[in-house]
Amino acid sequence: MDTRLCDAAFALAENADMLVCESTFADADSALASEYGHLTAGEAGRIAAESGARSLVLTHFSQRYDDEATQRFAAEAGAAFGGEIVVARDLDRIAVPRRREAAPWLESRATDVPL
Repeated sequence: MDTRLCDAAFALAENADMLVCESTFADADSALASEYGHLTAGEAGRIAAESGARSLVLTHFSQRYDDEATQRFAAEAGAAFGGEIVVARDLDRIAVPRRREAAPWLESRATDVPL
């Protein structure tokens, strides 16, 4: 996702096996993130944690940060999120985790669909 912190971001991330989320700015630059409508790494971690995501892939970093600086993004996201965190680079291939068991509401919903 590419957004500012909002209710829709939490809804979209709800129970995701893998959440691919921008973290354009470091937490220290939260004013810039707000001004430009982007997330910080900490906010991405918060979305993942509060939404019950299993893994978090951070992407879409501002060009103001070099490759070494973006490694701290994992630590900032990890302050809120205890699951697996990947700092993605251009052209990285990241394995999607195995799907967890379907939630009960999904199973009942699936039976309502005609085959």
